[in-house]
Amino acid sequence: MAEKAKKLFKEVNWERWISLVAILYFMFGIGFAFVFAWYYRWPPAGYLSPGFWSVTISWPLQAMNPFTGVGLIPDILYYGWAGKPI
Repeated sequence: MAEKAKKLFKEVNWERWISLVAILYFMFGIGFAFVFAWYYRWPPAGYLSPGFWSVTISWPLQAMNPFTGVGLIPDILYYGWAGKPI
């Protein structure tokens, strides 16, 4: 059984799997960044800003920061879909 698992592990195309995970992470991040920008009422030029792309890359922390408990999900649960007042 162990030999079979080792053989299967060697046969897996790891480049393909890593690429797939990275592409899915980025695609979900883009969708999350659009919702994030819409919810916090960013101006249209904000979609081209570096902040938008940083949300795209760091979306797990933007969704809910485990260290502080703040993020998009707690804001939606507390303020609703109307948006957080500034």
